[in-house]
Amino acid sequence: MAELGSYVKKIRLEKGLSIRKVAESADISHTEVKRIEDGVRKQPSPQVLRSLAAALNTPYEDLMEAAGYIDEAPNAGGVTAAGISGTDDLSPEELAQVNEYIEFLKSKRK
Repeated sequence: MAELGSYVKKIRLEKGLSIRKVAESADISHTEVKRIEDGVRKQPSPQVLRSLAAALNTPYEDLMEAAGYIDEAPNAGGVTAAGISGTDDLSPEELAQVNEYIEFLKSKRK
């Protein structure tokens, strides 16, 4: 997956949206969107990424992957905690622990 800033910009341009329109829809400042697109903000909070995903009508997991919070988006076959409610504020390390526990549970089925 592409770096977050270039990915966000690509999606925004494909949809014909201005930075200000995305910022307004996501309820964040236009300077924050610009910083993300320019690569100044490489890992915004999961809450900001969720708002951006909604504003861009793109999968939240894809933005989480591009920002480095998860290794592989679920639709690419990876196992992540992104689809589990209540994980938005977990750190990357905590998400990794959740994923390890999921793998442990799956291994008990065999």
